[in-house]
Amino acid sequence: MAVGIMGGTFDPIHLGHMRIASAALEELKLERVIFLPDGDPPHKRPNCTREDRLAMVRLACADEPRFAVSDMELRRQGRTYTVDTLLALKAQYPDRQLVYLVGSDTFFLFPTWRTAEKVARLCRMAIVLRPGNMPDDVRRAQEAFTQTYGLDSILLSRPGLDISSSGVRDVMRKGQPVENLVPAQVDAYMKLHGLYEHAGQTRAKPLRPDVPNENHT
Repeated sequence: MAVGIMGGTFDPIHLGHMRIASAALEELKLERVIFLPDGDPPHKRPNCTREDRLAMVRLACADEPRFAVSDMELRRQGRTYTVDTLLALKAQYPDRQLVYLVGSDTFFLFPTWRTAEKVARLCRMAIVLRPGNMPDDVRRAQEAFTQTYGLDSILLSRPGLDISSSGVRDVMRKGQPVENLVPAQVDAYMKLHGLYEHAGQTRAKPLRPDVPNENHT
């Protein structure tokens, strides 16, 4: 059996995230998909507190018993890197294959990950085609990354949705409805707590200028 891993800032979690997880769950017959909100990612500065982001992820996953949520990265001190998470999950699930779920836009950035070779040894990657990306380009990248890093990857047949967390925040900043962009429970939570009313003003600490250009790595 295999366990899917869905990492991200989830600021906020949206229907695009859920589409990726559902597609992998069904197509790859995964035992479960574990959602892991980033704690202190090197490539982003969250607009929302980690407590709110974790709460929204839990709400989004509540109706699917094969979705699990871990606060592992939120509890870790310092920068969170994928390789550390994979090592911890490998120890937790020694008899399971780990399948890391990514959008094709993120997959193209794999060579920029400073731990790319280690990540390739620890997991398989399941790729969801993002709007604007072409399947042939993904397949060429798959072949290149297999040759360079030994990465085992698969392009899922179900494409992703044209939704982003930044887009959701922008819509909310304009005071427009987002019920077609996020799970209903998440929409209700954001309204209840007044989240993203000033989406352009982050409450998190600013990103250090020397942070490497990595994506959850």
